[in-house]
Amino acid sequence: MTNDLTTTFTFLNGRTVNRIGYGAMRLTGQPRNFGPYADWRGGIELLQRARDLGVNHIDTARAYGPHENEKLIADALVNEDGSYGEMFIASKGGVEKSATSLTRDTSRETMKRHLEDSLASLRTDKIDLYYVHAPDGVTPISESVAALEEMRQAGKIDMIGLSNVSRVQVEEALKVAPIAAVQNRYSPADERDEALEEMIDWLNEQGIAFVPHGPLGANPMRQGAIVDPGDALRTLLARSPNILAIPGTTTIAHLEDNAAALAA
Repeated sequence: MTNDLTTTFTFLNGRTVNRIGYGAMRLTGQPRNFGPYADWRGGIELLQRARDLGVNHIDTARAYGPHENEKLIADALVNEDGSYGEMFIASKGGVEKSATSLTRDTSRETMKRHLEDSLASLRTDKIDLYYVHAPDGVTPISESVAALEEMRQAGKIDMIGLSNVSRVQVEEALKVAPIAAVQNRYSPADERDEALEEMIDWLNEQGIAFVPHGPLGANPMRQGAIVDPGDALRTLLARSPNILAIPGTTTIAHLEDNAAALAA
């Protein structure tokens, strides 16, 4: 089965990434993914090893730390010429985080401010993919996306993504701007959700990537997968050609195992 799986995905704008990426959220202070990662040098080495392995899709967010995760990625992956080279960096805005609380704010001004923060933390003039991290329940998704589209037109991001959204919200967003990716919770360990299954197929028909967070069944506030990583990754990638896996880990050994999942 694995020999028939495609190993890359090409976005509608022509950019291609490897289907096994890396979710960097765990490279933050624990518990609750707050503060800087305790082993900063180890985090740099892990991210650089990911790059060496051909893992070219790195997923982060302004809220991870906050800021600290993006700064670590910059320390690890920004080249001497100031670029990320062939690396594909995805981040998110719209969530405010402290040591004890998490609030959502996806208003136009906050989305624009968070994007500027991410640009500064990542030390770049342009981010490949920027998500609305999670709708706040008050701001229409069209307003949040319109803010990012304004920034895309200004050359500050290349593509727009949505996270923790329904199909209806994606359809509303598409009336405002092209959507490149959707990132929702999805794992072989989770109870089957028929609406989500249908949404994945629909996204594939639209050429939109589906990037499952929690692909190994882990709790977002605690470490540790609850399914076999290799089996889970192969199952995910066999499910649909638009699925991009972003398993997270804090060890190079697990990173290497994840990166090799399609070769097993």
